[in-house]
Formats: sequence, structure tokens, C-alpha cells
Amino acid sequence: MSSLAATAAGPLSALASPLHLGAVPAAGEPRVAVLVVDTDRVTVPIDKRIYGQFLEHINHSVEDGLFAEQIRGPGFEGQDFKTYWEMFSDRGSVEIADIDFQNGKKSVRLHVDGGHASIRQGRLFLDTGIKYDGSLWIKREKGSPKLTLRVTSSKGVPMASIPLAFTGSDWQEIPYSFTPSVRDTQALIEISATGHGTLLLDFISMMRADVRRDGMLRPDLLQALGDLNPSFIRWPGGSFASTYKWKEGIGRYASRGYHPNTYWGGYSDYFGFGTEEFLGLCRKLNAEPLITLACPGTKAEQVQYAMDWVHYLNDPSTTEWGRLRASNGHPEPYGVKFFQIDNEPMNNGFTPEQYAEIVNVYGSRLRTTAPLARIVACGQKRSNDMDWSEKVIDLAGDNFDVLGCHNYEYEPENFETGLRRIRDYLTKLRDYVRASNHPKLEIGVLEWSLQHTYDWRAGLHAAGSLMLYEELSPGLTMTCPALLMRNTTDDPKWTSSIYHDHVSWFPGGSYAVEKLFREHYAERYLASANGAFHDVPDRKVLFDKISTAIPSEWVGGSVEAIATMSADGRRIVIKAVNYRAERNTLLVRLQGADVPRKATAEMHTITAGLMDSASLEHPNAIAPVSRLLNYAKDFSVDLEPFTVAVIEIRRE
Repeated sequence: MSSLAATAAGPLSALASPLHLGAVPAAGEPRVAVLVVDTDRVTVPIDKRIYGQFLEHINHSVEDGLFAEQIRGPGFEGQDFKTYWEMFSDRGSVEIADIDFQNGKKSVRLHVDGGHASIRQGRLFLDTGIKYDGSLWIKREKGSPKLTLRVTSSKGVPMASIPLAFTGSDWQEIPYSFTPSVRDTQALIEISATGHGTLLLDFISMMRADVRRDGMLRPDLLQALGDLNPSFIRWPGGSFASTYKWKEGIGRYASRGYHPNTYWGGYSDYFGFGTEEFLGLCRKLNAEPLITLACPGTKAEQVQYAMDWVHYLNDPSTTEWGRLRASNGHPEPYGVKFFQIDNEPMNNGFTPEQYAEIVNVYGSRLRTTAPLARIVACGQKRSNDMDWSEKVIDLAGDNFDVLGCHNYEYEPENFETGLRRIRDYLTKLRDYVRASNHPKLEIGVLEWSLQHTYDWRAGLHAAGSLMLYEELSPGLTMTCPALLMRNTTDDPKWTSSIYHDHVSWFPGGSYAVEKLFREHYAERYLASANGAFHDVPDRKVLFDKISTAIPSEWVGGSVEAIATMSADGRRIVIKAVNYRAERNTLLVRLQGADVPRKATAEMHTITAGLMDSASLEHPNAIAPVSRLLNYAKDFSVDLEPFTVAVIEIRRE
């Protein structure tokens, strides 16, 4: 028998010497898992939407995150001036004035009498040779004060000084730009009035000029998200979606609504990242948008508010809402095809019966307003709450297409065992759908992850989750993990794939796995294996006599593996995870008419200690290592402790 052997190990490990399936393992060597891949058997599709992402306004994932605005509290609303700005003066004064401006209610008043009145803000990241631009709004109240915008380094060295000329006494937007000659991660902006008189300031903006022109998305975080290649992106939430005022997130940036993020800490949000910005993000990444509608009740005005958004997104430019969209820069309909009817309604006090009524009302309207759209209803939030999902299916199954459940594991030590619980309830739910009056309903898992840690346990959990979701296809058609992004200064309890400060980012434990598995997605399910058992002297028996051989000392939760194949049959992909602290071996046999005689094989592995994690200082602490392998139809792979592996076989 031909053979192939490799050790799935860390960056410094070399390939193991060839190990034939008939070799006798030494005493005390770990267990084996067996995966038989037969391409002649019936295959089922795996939807690419299993590899989606979920972007919620939480923990500064968007504001002071993906959205590239550098100024915090730009409109001085709420407690923003106190939180983000400093004031200082000499023969002058600075105060907050209760003045209506655009959608805001507060402005800053600078009064000078021969001295200066100034405000400033720090923690700006400015890079060498990059042009930055922005604007601020000014209204002269009396006298003839002069206004200057200064940028200084964290050490007080001047980087830019820009006189801001204005005329008249109406509100006017004054643009500015500058290009720093040095890099500084803690630079300051200062706006200072001098001379004699009084003026008002409002809505100050600053970002990279190229970024402002190209969607206002922070380049490094955009790249990090793009490297995950999401098939779809769910937005704006999450719980945030339940109160999202979409009409205040369109139009001119300075005229949008201010809404502190009451769900997630009350931090400032001026809705700079709204409908156009989100759909621009989806276009850049070639990802399908899934819009979560706020559906707080069945009153006519509540339903119409949600439907207005659908009209704005999808109507031709000849309609009222289409014309408004065109005036905001996008004449062509966006053609959004996925809408979700709110999020976790049980959090808002709804029973499954009450929520089913909401689904029937909103779902029936969506059927006529967006007849080509797929409608997502909220399934259970907890794995033991089958009653919620079953009632929503029975009472509202005519008015939605996908039941979106949530799967969180909150105890990090259950990074593997929690998957058994999740598998159990998803299998029960799939079977209930099949037996119901709505057997064509699909299941989605629209929030999932191992929470309360971002170490390598989250990566192992992600590997098991994604293999589970592939295995449950085609009844399960879409998933997206949560959280996607969060600032390193926010509540550490809610963990994510991408961690950032205002300068850089590092991957959480799940990121490398999500990226690796997405890169090696294949559209057809072939086979899977779970658990490992005692090795035998002649490993050929485990294949040749698989129908009668009795495996012994089987241990579940040790090794999992899945084999998939591309739609054109040119690629076979095997994904595997070893959850255990000892090495285990995966034995693979490829058989069937579509198995290539000649092929190239490559293995990618990620190995780390359970508690290992990346950081801003060491962003590549958990990363894949790749090796070319000699192709064979029978082979074994030694999986080092706590290892995720992907083997891709390409027909020559």
C-alpha cells in the first residue's frame, strides 16, 4: 500500500518520516481516527453562507473601529464634550451651548477678549506622508474672532497649523487638510479662537483623505475582515438592531442622528456608518448583505418604518424612497435579498407566540415588498429552549425562510464538550423542521462562538463549530460568528475574532481558523469522523474490514474530521481537529471513481497551547504553517496536541 504521513506541528517542526498503514505503533502511543472518503457515494451541498460574518455596533467595533473617523465625540452631544475634549483659555471662555445644529442640540461656544479660547483632543494616529482631511462647522455670533486648527505631536512638536477663514454669520462648513512629516500614535488636535468676539463650533471630522473618498473604512480592519472573505455580513445587530433608527443613518454625515449606544455601554455614535457605508463595505468584499430590521411591535407605524427601509434599499429611483436613495448617491437599487425580523425578541419580553405574530405581520409585508428576498426569523437563543423554535415554526412558518438561532458557549473549559450540546439541539431542530408542516425551512446559526476567552480554546471551538455546520448541510445553510471586532479597552467578557486599538489589531483565537477554513471551502460534503480508538498492529484492518472489525476504547471528543469536495471535483479537502493534550493520528482512505490518480497535496496546521493567545505586541502568535505532501490514496496524519489541520488535494 502506498502511504503518506505528516506531523501536524508548530512552525519549527519538519515532516515526519513515512509511516505505512501497516506499521506497528509503539506501546502507549495515542489513538487513531478513521476517515473513509468515497467519491462514488451521494454528496450533498454545503452552502457558502456557512462562512458569513456579523458586524454589530458593540464594543467600538464600528464607531472608533472599522469606521475611520478619528475624532471622538465630533458633535459634542450628550456627555461627549466632557468625555473626549479638553478646554483651556486666557482672556476668553469655552462653554457648551444649547443650540440646534443639523440633528444635534449642542455646540461649543468660544468667546475671546484679546486672548484665546481653545479646545483639544488627543489620541490621534497620524502616519508619515499620508494626507489627512476633514472639516468643521462654524457660526460667528459677534465680533471678528480668528480661528486656527493646530495639530501637534505627543511631545508638543507642531505638525500643522491651519488658519480657518469664514465669513458672514450663518453656519458654514470649513474644510482643511494637512500631511504630517512624522508618525505619531498620540497626536493632538487643537482648535483655538483669538482676537475679539464669539463663535460656535460643531461637528469636527478628521480622517485619511484617501479613506474618506473610498468608503470611510479603516484600511487595516477592512483588510482583516476582507481576509475572512465573508459570503454575507449581518448588520446592524444584534441587540443594537432592535432600536436602530435607520433614517438617521443616511444623508450628509454631519446631519445624521446622535444616539449613544445604550445596549453596549452608552458610548457615542453619530451614525457615520449607516446604510450606504454598510452596503459599500459589502460591495468591496463581494459579500451579500443581511439587514436586521427593528420590529418592536405590530402597530402600523412600526411596521411601516421597517418597510420604508426595504423600499429605500430596493425600490427603483422613480419612487419616493428610490429618489431619496438616489439623492444620497446611489440611483440603482441595492437589491438586498436577506432581511431578518429583529433579534433575540425574548430579550425584549416577547413570548414565542407574540413573536410569531410579529413574524406573520412583518413577513407577509416583506413577501409583497421584497418578493425575491429571503426572510429570517429568530430561533432559540439557548440550546435547551426548543419550545421557542418549535412554536415559531408552527405558528409562523409560512412567513419566513430561515430560522436563525444563536449558539454561544460561555464556559471556556467546554470548548469541545459544548459542541456536543450544540450538535444535539441542532439535530433535533433539523428533524423537527423535516417533520413539520414547513419542511423546506432552513436553519441558520447567526451568532456563535466560545465566549469569555480569546485564547486558542476559541480556535479549537471554531474549528469544531464550522465542521459541525458543514456536516449539517443542507438543512443548515448560513452561520456567522460573534463578535467580529472589539476595542481592547472594552468589556473583556465579550470576546471576538478581531481585537483593535486606534492604531493596529491582532487576531483572536478563532480568527486564524475562520480564515483557514474559508480559504479551503469546498461545496460538497463527502464524509466525517468523530472520536478516536485504540490503535491496532495492522492498520489496514481498520479499512479493509471496517464492516466487521470491532474498534476498542473509543474516546469521543478527541478527534473530529470532515471531507468535502469542490463542485468541479478537482479538489478534496480534509479538515481535522485534535482537542486532546496528546498526539492522535488520523487515518484516511480515498476511494471512488473521482479520486485522482495524480494530485498535489498540501497541509496547513495551527498548533498552540490551550491558553496561548495573540496580542498587539505579538499579533502572529497563532498562525498556520503549510507543508507540501506526497500524494497517496491511503495516508495518515499525526495531529499534535490541540491542533487544527487542513489537507487539500488538487487533481493535476
